[in-house]
Amino acid sequence: MKLGTKAEVKIQRITSLYHKRDLLLVAIVFLLLPYLLSQESTLSEPLNLRPEVGTRGLGLSGAFISSADDATSPLWNPAGLATLQRGNLIYDLSQGAVSIAYPIKYIGTFGVNFLDLNRSDRFLVEHTTNPIGSFELGNNQALFSYARRFGTFQLGASTGYSRAPYYGSLWAQNYDVGVLTELNPYLAVGMRLRDIAGVTIRHRDGQVLQTFDQQLALGAVLTPHPIIRWHNRLDIIHPCFGTSVEIGNRTIAARLGSMFTFDNGNPSQSWSIGFSLNQLGKQFHYTYLNHDDFKHRHLASIGMSFGGTQPISRSAVSSQQSAISKEAESRKPMANNQYKAAQIAREYDIDVALMLAIIHTESNFNPLAVSINGAAGLMQIMPDAAKDLGLKVPNYKNRRKPKLDRKIDERFDPNKNLHAGLTYFKMLYEKHLNNLTLALGAYNVGPAKVRIRGPLIRRGKRYAKKVINRSQYYRDKPAQMEIDLKRLERILKY
Repeated sequence: MKLGTKAEVKIQRITSLYHKRDLLLVAIVFLLLPYLLSQESTLSEPLNLRPEVGTRGLGLSGAFISSADDATSPLWNPAGLATLQRGNLIYDLSQGAVSIAYPIKYIGTFGVNFLDLNRSDRFLVEHTTNPIGSFELGNNQALFSYARRFGTFQLGASTGYSRAPYYGSLWAQNYDVGVLTELNPYLAVGMRLRDIAGVTIRHRDGQVLQTFDQQLALGAVLTPHPIIRWHNRLDIIHPCFGTSVEIGNRTIAARLGSMFTFDNGNPSQSWSIGFSLNQLGKQFHYTYLNHDDFKHRHLASIGMSFGGTQPISRSAVSSQQSAISKEAESRKPMANNQYKAAQIAREYDIDVALMLAIIHTESNFNPLAVSINGAAGLMQIMPDAAKDLGLKVPNYKNRRKPKLDRKIDERFDPNKNLHAGLTYFKMLYEKHLNNLTLALGAYNVGPAKVRIRGPLIRRGKRYAKKVINRSQYYRDKPAQMEIDLKRLERILKY
């Protein structure tokens, strides 16, 4: 049926508006912000809020609600723990906070935070001989958290205990919940409800020493470019607005932020500046706070990742991958089943043609191949990634000149390299919600440069297209796939 010109134009406009609904939602929220923030708070009492801790979060002016993604996430939004693929340990040198988190396969991510653990605080045992020092000088807290991903949503919850910096203070329990989701490649949103029922800390004699009021915060992160992120946070119950611009990637990033508070009708503003380094699983975060409420304005924290990347379920295969697999199975000779490489591919639910295409693109079936960046073997695995995947790799001064001995560097063992490479690719495939192009791009440029829903930089797009074209070539020419399978079989038996 052919429509008239005016009808076609109208439908195009409606369609365009529908596809931009997420951006319209953001625009409406930010148009309302000036009005919301201009309203005077009806609170007549001073705000009683649990102290915010964390160098990175404070450096973002508290706008860590929708981008929390490390062990300190429960301090801002417990749902952020679900992002972790490895264990993470962070110690805040300035605020005495220890944060530990670890993901467990099929179960979720667990986290523990101990706050105000300084030399002048005796955190756990109230006794003068405790080597940590005097117990009553800090706002001690212990927080236990859990988070898990459900489709595109991350959900998390925390419970813990807090005490006041007074002799004889008792512990009081608190509860937090949070949610995170990416609406599209450019926008992620989150919500945190902190101290759900409020917290009242009492002295042994029953006197109220300190209270923490409920807090509800909304967050949004806009990513107009892969290296530019605009973090925002709006507190609803106790009006304040934090915003921060961060430039960089997972390796190095700089940020500048500002916080506006509107409590008791006395608006105030503070700002922060800082940077983060993340190299070889080691992290360093620094922040300078221009805020009168903080005694120490220079904040620093150090961290490290540990443990292997969590194995992924091998049962999930997207419709795109499934269709490719079925087509390949119908076209390839039955004799392929006898090859060890084909059996390994099916073990990881990966199409044989796709596996061969990755190997062809990465190393051209050379088990001793070494790239200019130091990637090695059939699947071209970097030293740190190989260690994370359980392979034995020496600490090279020059990773471009590795030992080509499979007993010293297991990346040159074709069987171990293939298993590790497929495990890594499958992890990226599920991380990117079964998007084959994004998974291939992340395999090439590194997962830190590709968000869950993209976008993908040009080099990654070229690589993904090259691999997909090669896999299609194998499916169109079963005889060539048979030749390369035999070639790979000889390598695996070597």
